Amino acid sequence: MFNRSRALSLFIVIGILSLGIFVVYEGLALAFHVESIVLALVLGFLTLSFIVSTILGNYYYNVFTRTYYLLSAIWIGFFTYAFLVSILFAFVVAVSASLAPIGSLLYGITLLVSIYGILHTRTLVTKEVAITLPQLPSSWKGRKAVWISDVHFGQIYGSRYAEKIATHVEAIAPDIIFVGGDLFDGTAAPDVRKQIAPLARLSAPLGVYFITGNHEEYGDLDTFLSSVEKAGMRILKDELIELDGLQLIGVDYRSTAKALGFEKVLSKLKISRDRPSILLKHGPEDLQIANAAGISLQMSGHTHNGQMWPFGYVAAMVHNGFAYGLKSFKNIQIFTSSGAGTWGPPMRVGTDSEIVLCTFE
Repeated sequence: MFNRSRALSLFIVIGILSLGIFVVYEGLALAFHVESIVLALVLGFLTLSFIVSTILGNYYYNVFTRTYYLLSAIWIGFFTYAFLVSILFAFVVAVSASLAPIGSLLYGITLLVSIYGILHTRTLVTKEVAITLPQLPSSWKGRKAVWISDVHFGQIYGSRYAEKIATHVEAIAPDIIFVGGDLFDGTAAPDVRKQIAPLARLSAPLGVYFITGNHEEYGDLDTFLSSVEKAGMRILKDELIELDGLQLIGVDYRSTAKALGFEKVLSKLKISRDRPSILLKHGPEDLQIANAAGISLQMSGHTHNGQMWPFGYVAAMVHNGFAYGLKSFKNIQIFTSSGAGTWGPPMRVGTDSEIVLCTFE
């Protein structure tokens, strides 16, 4: 069935990429004194390949689709920086045509930064944060929670990365584990049960809990959720549970993506203001609603902290300053993680792939 919304989105994406191809072509042609239809065609093929590889990846999962998607995603990362550098280069040349030779240096730096981003993204780090909650029961003082979000298992991340995450978390030995959505990239083409099977090793005395993110909505949600359950995680879908005097609330992405739905969900849960509460919500939005409901702490992801510099500044603006780290909003605290994986370009520049370790005080 023809989907006008998707067709319009595709048209817009192609239009933006076409503009980018023109800008990068002009920059490269000026920097390296090469004007060729072949260069234009190569740029067009490589850039539009990301769309093709994404579509193929929704239906097939094999050596070809994984390699094709990986290479096209890497190219999009380099292309993004090349686009920014091309704009900078244009300003440099506009100031003084004698500075044109600096172009080759700028594109060389772009290549080095992209290589660094590729290598850095697979360095999984532990982000430690101490969280003080009011009225915290003595049994919770010193307890450790792990927050894992935005892994994006799919064409790039698979069982080997799941093994890496499991080993990393096992070394921490947390008291409780939260998995905060976008565990999957949105394609059901891979055998997602096999991909996340190593995560069945995750265990904690107080349990392992999962909430959905927006990318779970892009594919076969039932398959994703059954895989999560098979791995031993408990799915919190708009519910509240009591754990040693602490209220743990997990909300579903679809039902709380809009403010009105989020408000309705929280109003039905009968959250007590006399006991501390932790809300697991994929995105750091609608904090005024969580604050009004009496939430003590919200744990979120989704933003990737922009993933690649300088897009962290864009993420901060879009999410009103709550795109990363531990912050306060009126009476609520919020921690937003940059995530353990990546979307699109498997690159991280100025951000980390992280597992968050929270110690309660």
